[in-house]
Amino acid sequence: MFKLPKLSKTERAWVLYDVANSAFILTVITIFFPILYKMIFMDSEGIGLIPDTQAYDDVWTTGSVIFKYLTSAIALTIAILSPIMGAWSNYAGNKKKFFKIFLFMGILGGIGLTIPGLGWVTLLVLFTISSMGYNFTNVLYDAFLVDVTDEENYDEISATGYAWGYIGSLIPFFIGIIPFGLVALEKIPESYSQISITFAFIVSLVWWFYYSLPLIRDVEQKYSIEQSENSLRESFQRLRKTFKDIRSYKMIFLFLIAYLLFIDVVNTVIRLATNIGGDLGVSDITMLAVIVMVQVIAFPSAILYAKMVKKIGGKPMLFYGIFIYAIAVYVVFMITEDTTYLMWVVGAIVGTAQGGIQSLARSFFAKMVPAEKANDFFGFYSVFGRFGGILSPFLIASFQVSLGINKAVLLLLIPLAVASVVLAFVKEGKVDLVE
Repeated sequence: MFKLPKLSKTERAWVLYDVANSAFILTVITIFFPILYKMIFMDSEGIGLIPDTQAYDDVWTTGSVIFKYLTSAIALTIAILSPIMGAWSNYAGNKKKFFKIFLFMGILGGIGLTIPGLGWVTLLVLFTISSMGYNFTNVLYDAFLVDVTDEENYDEISATGYAWGYIGSLIPFFIGIIPFGLVALEKIPESYSQISITFAFIVSLVWWFYYSLPLIRDVEQKYSIEQSENSLRESFQRLRKTFKDIRSYKMIFLFLIAYLLFIDVVNTVIRLATNIGGDLGVSDITMLAVIVMVQVIAFPSAILYAKMVKKIGGKPMLFYGIFIYAIAVYVVFMITEDTTYLMWVVGAIVGTAQGGIQSLARSFFAKMVPAEKANDFFGFYSVFGRFGGILSPFLIASFQVSLGINKAVLLLLIPLAVASVVLAFVKEGKVDLVE
């Protein structure tokens, strides 16, 4: 068990869930699933993984675009359903119950990915199920922040979650990567590639489940409303009211628009890093090493963000994070087959901001909303966060063929620039119930 000093029992349990699910996002979503999907897709087309041929390039461009569109579709589905779940989970006992349901859904879908002999379509269906379970548990996990600590600790606890999540996820990753590394080093036959990825999946799923147990055991829903006979219908009624509230609370609405735009780029980097790296000609081994470097750098950086917030405020640090991502996007634009080493620069840059901007956005929003409406508002926070994962993959997929991957990635500067403009009008702090 991780030793997390200076935290209460509930705070520690909450932080450990970030350790739990970060293993899944790193090992499965960010790294190994894109590799597995590419492997199965190319085999199904009878091409195999033989690069530098026109047939290979044409077929994989199609497969890569399909994956980017699927990423957008998953984000859209979660965005539509999250506010409904958020409103319904506001009733006493529902938050943890729904958390367990979606945790089971995510792990079960992940287990499905380990089944041998799957076609690429079936693989994408199971990936969708697992991804949705993962994302829905995160909606509830974010909303649990107001239940486990006081407002003055939001920044620190949120940053601690991301920091330990980044560093903790490396343990199951390093265990899971051993067979894959042996294949890459030709110590075992290449025919074992899929089995090696399956092993990595199983390790991350066991880790996810094990470190979810403290939250299930120790964290309770502190803010709630009493159950009623028509709780689902009332949830829709409250959902409509919350949407009206958000529109009337100018600062909350402006922040959510800014959040939608900058987190769109952050989510795209996390989910499509390996995919985009492959399109740029970066080897799988290099991408693995770069992503590990991101995790290591992100650990102290997330903690540093929380400390800097206390000195200069949350909004300046959000601007800093957006600026860092803009630099990273431009460096990606400069990558060619002869300059793939620049991916190391991108990783170092992203690592300084990734955990910090995510944790700060969560705590920044938690400080704005009334605690008694946290589930409702975090349902919409999740909506904007999940929509923040649709635009950028869609832009890249739509223009990748006509512009090339480098120029398509450069389009990510647009949402970052608009986010900065909108954020400039946002005021920090609690929003009054009547504005």
